[in-house]
Amino acid sequence: MHISAREREIINLLLDHPDGINVQEIAESLNVSSRTVQRELKGVESIASAHSLFLKKVLGVGMYIEGTPEQKNELQIAILKSGQEFTQKERQELILCSLLKEPESIKLSSLANDLHVTVATVSNDLNKVEEWLKDFDLNLIRKKGYGIALLGSERKKRKALGHLIAQQLNEYEFLSVVEDEYESKTRFSNGLLEIIKLEKLTMIGKMIRDIEQQLPYSLADSAFMTFTIHLSLAIERIIQGEVIQIDQEVLEELSISKEFIIASQIVIELEEVFQVNIPIAEKGYITMHLLGARQRQEKNDWQKESSTEMVVGSKKLINYVSKELEINFEEDQALFEGLITHIEPAIYRIQKKLDANNPLAGQIQEDYPAMFKIIQEGLSEAFPKIVFPTEEIAYLVLHFGSSQVIYDNSKEVRALVLCSSGIGSSKMLASRIKKEIKEITEIEVSSLANLRNIQIDQYDIILSTVEMPGFSKKYITVNPLLPKKEAEQIRDEIKRNSLTTEATLLRKLHNKKFKKQIKLKTPKLIKQNLEVIQQYTETVLHILNTFETISLPFIPTSSILLLEVCKQANVRGLIGDYFEVTNQLTEREKKGGLGIPGTSIALYHCRSEYVMQPVFLSFLLHEPMVVKAMDHSSIKINTLLLLLAPVDMQTGQLEVLSTISSTIIDDEESTRIFTSNNYTDIYSKLSYALYDNLQKRFKD
Repeated sequence: MHISAREREIINLLLDHPDGINVQEIAESLNVSSRTVQRELKGVESIASAHSLFLKKVLGVGMYIEGTPEQKNELQIAILKSGQEFTQKERQELILCSLLKEPESIKLSSLANDLHVTVATVSNDLNKVEEWLKDFDLNLIRKKGYGIALLGSERKKRKALGHLIAQQLNEYEFLSVVEDEYESKTRFSNGLLEIIKLEKLTMIGKMIRDIEQQLPYSLADSAFMTFTIHLSLAIERIIQGEVIQIDQEVLEELSISKEFIIASQIVIELEEVFQVNIPIAEKGYITMHLLGARQRQEKNDWQKESSTEMVVGSKKLINYVSKELEINFEEDQALFEGLITHIEPAIYRIQKKLDANNPLAGQIQEDYPAMFKIIQEGLSEAFPKIVFPTEEIAYLVLHFGSSQVIYDNSKEVRALVLCSSGIGSSKMLASRIKKEIKEITEIEVSSLANLRNIQIDQYDIILSTVEMPGFSKKYITVNPLLPKKEAEQIRDEIKRNSLTTEATLLRKLHNKKFKKQIKLKTPKLIKQNLEVIQQYTETVLHILNTFETISLPFIPTSSILLLEVCKQANVRGLIGDYFEVTNQLTEREKKGGLGIPGTSIALYHCRSEYVMQPVFLSFLLHEPMVVKAMDHSSIKINTLLLLLAPVDMQTGQLEVLSTISSTIIDDEESTRIFTSNNYTDIYSKLSYALYDNLQKRFKD
């Protein structure tokens, strides 16, 4: 069975997420549109079915592959054995493996044949490979008639190989492989399996665990992973005749350390097990790894053992970050101790040019840019002679991010609520959130069209009443009436993000930058507030003056119903072309139902260029009609509420329509009043709600 590269990527993601992953998350992971993922799912389903597995889809959870571990393992093996179509990333990885493995030059046509692509495709891939190699100070030589080859020292090549291997597995998976407990070892690409044998990795890992007992300190998981990879690569390269060089003075300096004695022991065991002669230079590098991986166990002695430079530098870093973020990290003693414990061996690693394995570094830098940048700047101030690489800075971001102090300062949660128009269902959702989720302290409502004017990174959580295919940020699709299950889902998401709330940090930086302007109530700001109040009162008067309750004759279909209500608004001079407005309401309904679950009301709303002033009318149906509800169910309605707005709304107008939307579902009594189609009751309810909101505005 042919399996395309994209099908394989989707299957691997599904197998990696046994509890479920949704289409949006898959699309983000593969950097494609949701529509592309949907297109590929039919093929994925067929492949799973061919291996007696099922693609299960659960609303609110996502998709997962159902079956036994054995069946899933067979599927992974089948994928590897299939006539493979490689992704661009896989091709580039295989090219890297070939270049790092081969001491001689390689023909371009030979690579193209191995990868089942054209020479032009390989040539294009080599441009990306060349960029990647620059980080390791390795040069790609390309000559016509000669082929391609890699220029650089053995040490640099090993560093690049180690980085490639570390990218394949996280620490948990790596430890599972070493301890021979990893169910499927197919996560290593074929190219890497030719360079590093898993059996050697397992044997060396167990050997290091035994020798670790003799160390006066334990190895952190990341250090154990880096060290095991280093030794495994060293053995493979020595067998191939590739040797490493070391400065004689450095070697002499290392030979007087207690770690050198342990390194000598490791070398004796390796020589015996793998039947190779290991040069003394390798012993020097093993010593460096042991020194760089040191992690104190006696926490009471951390300050005594550390140099004054480390203590002072760590304090300076904490002080700098505290000032920039206006969070007092200085009161967190555990953070102070943790920084010293990490920074001292980190500086040693940097000075000795040892690789710091951190597979999450890129993700951390992308997810927490504000904190990353501040810590990077703080390190330059605290340790001006040391240039910290991305991997080390990312570890320090985690230290600060997990501080109890930042948790205490991140209690404010700002939510962005989106819908297609920004006047109807999103307002209902915002109203429910205020009542149900006290953790959310600030809510901003926006239409999709207005997204370009919003700084999305300033929000901790994004909620939408409609699906948004291709939207780049993580969001949760929510029923505007916020059922209990969805409220819990939002709370869980807030808890997950509470330790490192990047949006909170960005707001602090933003507020700090513009503090002076925020504090001053300038004449311009006062005038703007008065203009909004004027817009609000004018809109309230217009709504109350034009509001009507209208009884409709028998209407057979929902499309004719919409045409009739728009015609009624047009007859009263409230809107222009009612055919166009009808089409716009129909399109809005396609994006998500407009019936309010648990009631017999539908709130049809949209923005339109054929609406000059906000409109609110109530229609009583002659007979109940079935419409699609906001929770995707079907409900019978006897009341249709029409809420229309201009495309370009003033702030005051938007506030009036927001108040109307939230009042409809305010409580059971409100819903009963709007269902009644009684003019006096609805008019009275609207008047009080709009007036109360105006009074609150005056207080603010």
